[in-house]
Amino acid sequence: MGLHRSVLHSTGAVTAADLVEKYGWELPTVYTDVASEYESATTAAAVHDASYMGRLKATGVDALDLLNRLSTNEVIDLEAGQGAPTILTTDRGRILDVIIVLNTGEHVLLLTSPQMQDPVIQFLDKYTIMEDLTVEDVSSSTSMLAVWGPKSSECLAKATNTNLDGLAPYGSLSADIGGCSVRLLSCTLSDLPGYYLICSTEDASAVWQGITNSGATPMGTSASETARVFQGTPAQGSEMGDDFNPLEAGLIGAIDFTKGCYIGQEVIARLDTYKKVQKYLVKLAFGEGSGVTAGSTLTLEGKTVGKVTSVVSDPSTGQDIGLAYVRTAQAEVGIRLELEPPGSGWAEILSLPQMFGPERS
Repeated sequence: MGLHRSVLHSTGAVTAADLVEKYGWELPTVYTDVASEYESATTAAAVHDASYMGRLKATGVDALDLLNRLSTNEVIDLEAGQGAPTILTTDRGRILDVIIVLNTGEHVLLLTSPQMQDPVIQFLDKYTIMEDLTVEDVSSSTSMLAVWGPKSSECLAKATNTNLDGLAPYGSLSADIGGCSVRLLSCTLSDLPGYYLICSTEDASAVWQGITNSGATPMGTSASETARVFQGTPAQGSEMGDDFNPLEAGLIGAIDFTKGCYIGQEVIARLDTYKKVQKYLVKLAFGEGSGVTAGSTLTLEGKTVGKVTSVVSDPSTGQDIGLAYVRTAQAEVGIRLELEPPGSGWAEILSLPQMFGPERS
């Protein structure tokens, strides 16, 4: 099967300086330069083509009830326009995927990680017995744009002529950009304000143009990956997957410990109650010339204590910043670890990221 290509690029609506193969897609690495794109995302507003993420349409009267019984968060009472993040876990309490569940009023929309549409559909099918639920992959018939940055709300308010101040986290509304209908969803990248916009593929170019005309800077995969790592956001395949449980990945804010059973609930509850989490996701800063790469081993006093999962460079300073899993006993802010050869030098723990915040009381 050939690579997917966004309609934005296949039609020539926008051009990129470089392209890379990722998630089964041919994606723009950079439009202008990484430094300016990243700066826009962190100080103003940047728009990123996130169409490589999965979009599933769930219909049937039992959609929210079944999702509530299968995943970690409370989603059964979501009203039209409301959404929430939740986690699908295996019976061993390992991460299948983190998804966003959105009640549009007409159907339930599920946003998945890249290339996770089929595993999520298969998971739901496995546990659908008598329930009224149909799940359709609408990723190819829709496009999805992400707008990140402290001025993202201002930018989109201008583009849609809509006041977004009252839109709650994971709340959504229908809007119009350049005569095109979009579904706008409030969705931060950890602490970085942001939104997703979903539209038909035919309207993607016009919507992109409307957003950039309102002040957003186009951002490729290099700057978006840099923003992800700096925000400490775990990604499928590197920090999320069957090797990790939600507590290790800092996803405790998307777990409702009072709502009752779900797949993997007993394992996760036991890990939390008895403080048996073996490792935690941490954000690291590396010394100059460290030669660190994803997969590098972290040690302390000659003993292996962790492994690096993602690495990017600070566009302004050149310093390497990364994510890693480190054993619980050493997962403390300020601790300096060493890199095992061929890497060299130190790695200092900056934070223990929690994508959805701390455990809810």
